[in-house]
Amino acid sequence: MSTRANILMITCHDLGQHLGCYGVETVQSDAIDGLAAEGCRFGNYFATAALCSPSRGAMLTGRYPQSNGLMGLTHTPWLWSFKPGERHLASILADAGYRTTLVGFQHVTREDPHALGYQEVVQPGRLAPEKASAAVDLLRAQKQASSPFFIKVGFQEVHRPFGTGGVQPDSEEGVYVPPYLADTEVVRNDLAAFQGSIKFLDGAVGETLEGLERSGLTENTIVIFTSDHGIPYSGAKASLFDPGIEIPLIIRWPAGGLVGGKVHRQLMSNVDFLPTLLDLVGVPIPENVQGVSAAKILRGVSEEPIRDAVFAQRLSQPLRDNISRCIRTERHKLIRYFDSGRTIIKPIDVDPQAVAEHVERPRRDGTRPIVQLFDLDADPIEYENLAEDEQYAELVRELSDRLWRWMEEVGDPILEGPIRTPYYEEAMRDYARFRGGRA
Repeated sequence: MSTRANILMITCHDLGQHLGCYGVETVQSDAIDGLAAEGCRFGNYFATAALCSPSRGAMLTGRYPQSNGLMGLTHTPWLWSFKPGERHLASILADAGYRTTLVGFQHVTREDPHALGYQEVVQPGRLAPEKASAAVDLLRAQKQASSPFFIKVGFQEVHRPFGTGGVQPDSEEGVYVPPYLADTEVVRNDLAAFQGSIKFLDGAVGETLEGLERSGLTENTIVIFTSDHGIPYSGAKASLFDPGIEIPLIIRWPAGGLVGGKVHRQLMSNVDFLPTLLDLVGVPIPENVQGVSAAKILRGVSEEPIRDAVFAQRLSQPLRDNISRCIRTERHKLIRYFDSGRTIIKPIDVDPQAVAEHVERPRRDGTRPIVQLFDLDADPIEYENLAEDEQYAELVRELSDRLWRWMEEVGDPILEGPIRTPYYEEAMRDYARFRGGRA
């Protein structure tokens, strides 16, 4: 039996930090909250992108979307993909002797997931309990394994539509309405459905963790729970406001001392996840990784922050008018936009499901400025733009300089002109073939 730590990684969709352990008391997330109470939780953990594929890609390569190539959604019709030679966590761990298995959802490639480094791919039904059951079967079989395992369980919940599989709304403990949303009956009903989907997901997470316990492998298994980006509401998902990029990170590893319900409030980006995990299990970190390991924080060796700012990017699809980049420090957020748009009026009063179906859009007003600066202490809903206030001019210059330098370091293609999408590239290849045939 292997002495190197096993890894059970559980991911979901669109959850943000909408959990009891992150302060949303109306959400019933007992299993996830229990994992946080037993392990460690990062309170200021942010995605590198406001959409799922690029955020997941950064998390699983340790490289920013602009560098690894996966800047947008990988499924049709957007068709983004990793650049040749990019290494996924599954590949790195397989080379280090891990048995790598994917259960369910991955969303970083349209191709066969085996190419990412998964030696086994299990695709049960669409719903979370079906994936949990498959994961439990796999865990049961690991007890006598000679190699450590990496099992990645990908749940599609809590992506819309919330009622899939007959899942019922949940308002048993009330309904929490985030301050950037209007407190209306339509919004509350939608949030109740969202809470019901979270409760449903939590049940599947609980089943998976119980299966691990029954396998007898809990002590030396690193359990990770995380998501891709913010909650599926206007002002959150698909924006670089905090609700669009704040995500959970919960890690438990009894044999490694990652226990006790510790809460780490240092800034961390999900590009830091891969080097942190590799550091914990003693696997060399590839030289081209751009994230920073937080293993010393988790081990209690140091409380020093690994960074004083996080960065994120946003492409235009599936909604338009929002190509943007941001830098976020402990107190301030600076966002720069690269296409025209209007400023969203908050609190946002709109049917959230209609927005998700692209039937409605939030009310907007005026021309959105190229730069926005927010004081997150005084204005946590990011409503008052301070960028044009002269007393903040030096801060705007400082944060802008840091953002520009980051964009240069990661090879951001927006610096060279409008983004050339995969669709555009294919169109131009067709043009070249046509012109070549005529020559």
